[in-house]
Order: sequence, then C-alpha cells, then structure tokens
Amino acid sequence: MKTGAIICEYNPLHHGHVYQIQETKKQGIIHLIALLSDDFVQRGDTALLNKFDRAALALQAGADLVIELPVPYSCASAEFYAKGAVQILHDLNITDILSFGCSGSPEELQKLAEIFLKNQVSDQIQKFLKSGFSYPSAIYQSVSEIAPESAGLLLDPNNLLALEYLKAMHRQHVKFQPLMIPRKSVMHDSTETSGNFASASLIRNRFFHHQNYQDYIPDFTEKMLSDRQKQGRIADFYRLEKIILYQMRMLSEQALLSLPDMTPELAGRFRKAVSQNTLDDFLSTVKSKCFTMARIRRMIFYALAGVRKEDFNSSVPYARILGFNQNGTQLLKKIKNQSRIPVSTSLADLRKLSPHAERFVQLESNTANLYGLALNQISSAESDFRMKIYLTK
Repeated sequence: MKTGAIICEYNPLHHGHVYQIQETKKQGIIHLIALLSDDFVQRGDTALLNKFDRAALALQAGADLVIELPVPYSCASAEFYAKGAVQILHDLNITDILSFGCSGSPEELQKLAEIFLKNQVSDQIQKFLKSGFSYPSAIYQSVSEIAPESAGLLLDPNNLLALEYLKAMHRQHVKFQPLMIPRKSVMHDSTETSGNFASASLIRNRFFHHQNYQDYIPDFTEKMLSDRQKQGRIADFYRLEKIILYQMRMLSEQALLSLPDMTPELAGRFRKAVSQNTLDDFLSTVKSKCFTMARIRRMIFYALAGVRKEDFNSSVPYARILGFNQNGTQLLKKIKNQSRIPVSTSLADLRKLSPHAERFVQLESNTANLYGLALNQISSAESDFRMKIYLTK
C-alpha cells in the first residue's frame, strides 16, 4: 500500500490543489499525508485561515492525515522550507512518494537539480549576490551561464521550490521518490485565470478586495472562508502594523543582525526605514532589487516571533498531528511502529520531550499569539494548546 505526501500551505485551498491531490492518488496512493504550514507561511505572511481550519479543508479535499510543518521552517526561504519538510517526512519513515507541482518536464528539473548538487553554480551565485542581485535573480543568472537551455525553468517560482525538494531529498538520502505534477493552466503567483483555476495569491487578493474568488475554490473552502469572516477569524498581516512598527523601532543593530538570513546591508535598510509611519512605507523603504518582499517580511516575522539563526541548525524534533480521517488511523498505527521522531496531537506533551522540543513549542506559542492579534476577533496562544484536532469519517 503506497503512502504519498504533499507539502502544502493551502492559503486557501483551491481547485489546483484538489487537482494535485487527485493526480497523486492516480499513482496508486492508498494513504495521503498533507504536511501543512503553520499560521505564518513562506512569503512571511499570515495565512487567511488558521492551520486547524486548513487541515479540515485538506481532509475534505482527500488527505488522510495532516501534520504540521512548524515554525521556523514554515516561514523560511525555499531551501530551509524544503529541508524541514523533507526531514519530517523522512523521519516518519512511511512515505513512498512526495508529490509537488512544477512547470516544464520532470526530466529537465532533475537535470537542473544535479547541476546544483554538484555545486556547479555556487561560485556564480555568490558572484551575482555580491553584484547586488537578489537570491532568485542570482540563481537565474548563474544557470543562464552554465545551462542556458534550463534557465527558463527558474522563471517560475514553483520550480525553485521543486528544485529545493529534489536537493533536500538527495542530501537526506530519503527512500521516497519524487512525483512531479505539471501545474494546471496557471503558474504560481499568476494574475491570470484559466477556467476555474487561479493562483492562491490572486484568490487572496480578490477576497480582500471583495471581488469574485468563489469560482476558483471548492464549495467547502468557500463555506469555511465565509463562516470565518463572519466570526472575525480571517487573519490580515496589516492588523499587525503598529506592533511591527514598534518592534522595528526598538530593535538594536545587534538584534537585527542576529536574525536568520539578515545581512549588514539589509539591516542598514531596516534601520533607515524605522522613521516611517505606515507598514507600506516601511516595506517600500527597505525593498530593493537585492531583497525580495517575501524575504523582508520573513525578517519582520522572525523579529516578532523571536526566531534565531540557530533554530535552523537542528532538525524538527517531533511531528504534530492536526487532523486525520478513518483511513488516517491506519497511517497513525504504522507511524507508531516506524517513526524516528515522536508524534502527538498535544503541544503540552511534546514540550516535555526535551529542551529542543520545548524551544520549538515556544516558537509555536509565540506564533499563535501573533496570529491571534492579526484576527478581527483577537485570540491568544491558549487556543493553539486547547484546539481539538479535526476528525472525519
């Protein structure tokens, strides 16, 4: 019986995600794990819906077991996001296939991954970074010099993440195989639509601007968004505006430089922006061609949540269950016998495992407190410890 896995944010879950789940199951998958991001996602933003609501949507869409990708990895660069996610799946020790989206042929992506794994572009990347290019641009320019026929693949951000999955799988010597699903009709972050397919970023934009988004999501996602909006439980990063501005003004240069992925040049831009009185003005002052907006927002989140550089130096110490169905109970029995890391639904229990686990749980608590302040109906981390996991038949 094959077990598949999908690393996901589902922010929000849309028809493209359902398509991926269906295509994955066509490969003989009997059990499907969704490894789901925490409440702050990779672009340094708050997820519209909390992780428990998104876990419920994942199960309705066809997943059998939902496990959390915790902070700090859920809100990290593609490299560390992939590293943490692949490590959890590897340590669960039951995964046969990792499914992820891509554009272009799987063979081309594998070839490109081999170029990176052989360190054929590392020197070029450093050269372009020193010349003022952002990291994604430096990668593109470097590949253009060595393998120009493959460089076009890097114009799709989804392929950058796919490459990181392939690299992480190789470096961690995993037993499971990649399954690359061609993206259906629209690319990552696209502002275009095709039939009833649209990117998650476009759907979020339409949601916040009260435009039609319903055509691009399943009925159960639409109901969840509608219900949570009425309850004041939709998160908006801009509700944290005053907290962010205060924190940025209070950070010392030393504290800034201690943040993961921070450089002296970027820290200098942060320091120059502290006199700005709106979040948009702060972000636009820091932004440059060298630093993507996602990276800047991640720095802000790290500062607010207390994430440190050393938090990325060690593996994820546990797997936290967010939800499962009856089919998922079979998976949990298998995990109990084979997993190399503890698995539980309870943060309180996981906290007691070790100082390392306690540190990760503390980051979860910090993140939950922040996320609660981004809601119209404010909540605290207490809900994260007491939330009932989602069960379906």
